[in-house]
Amino acid sequence: TLGDNGRELEKISGLMRRIIEQEEFYVDTITLTASSSPEGRYAFNEHLSRGRAEALKRYLVRHYGRGIDTLLTVRWVAEAWPELMNRIRTDPALTNREAMLELLSEERDPDRRERLLRERLPREYAYLKEVIYPQLRSVDFRYNLRRKGMVKDTIHTTELDTTYARSVELLQRRQYARALYILNDYNDRNTVVARLSMDHNERALELLSTMPTDAVTEYLRAIACSRLGRKAEGREHFLEACRRDERMEYRGNLDPEISELLKD
Repeated sequence: TLGDNGRELEKISGLMRRIIEQEEFYVDTITLTASSSPEGRYAFNEHLSRGRAEALKRYLVRHYGRGIDTLLTVRWVAEAWPELMNRIRTDPALTNREAMLELLSEERDPDRRERLLRERLPREYAYLKEVIYPQLRSVDFRYNLRRKGMVKDTIHTTELDTTYARSVELLQRRQYARALYILNDYNDRNTVVARLSMDHNERALELLSTMPTDAVTEYLRAIACSRLGRKAEGREHFLEACRRDERMEYRGNLDPEISELLKD
């Protein structure tokens, strides 16, 4: 349940309020992904993560009305092993990192993996349980927002990454250079949005070439090509975006840079 996490709920409510009440973006979808630490049995942790995500969704619907229910998608991850391994890899307080990572990589069964960690490396396990495990019990938010009159961009924030959350705030405030200073370490879709916002169109295309192809990345490629005068290429990217998601046609009709691509 969420009953013992009053301060965290206040943070979530504040974040939701800023997203919903801001006027620069349309909110398309909000995806909540809850995860648990590996402590205990995998099946129980999956149940716990699912319950946490659904409880948070009920909380948000209660506070913001049934209308928000159509925006919310709930997902869950039973145990946040990739995040745990990343934290082990980068935590200077853990002097036996290599042995821990080797054990976690070799054992595939999650319940056995956690038990072996506890039995073979009890000192390190005690540190994980006290310091790192609590941080893995989290809810990750992914906001799909559409800038009014511009491209659709995915803004991502998480309780675990306050630096990234700061870059999101800077993007929303149109402080693109400061946002890019942070986002250069991530090279994700938000980095592309920052690059396009600063007219770094060639670099935006380079980043997009490393990402999986979907309707949004094709739309962003079309924008970059339009600005670079590559109309034929940009038109192809836009048509592919529409093929993958018919809603892109409506968005393109509102976007002068896309309209320019479609002129004869």
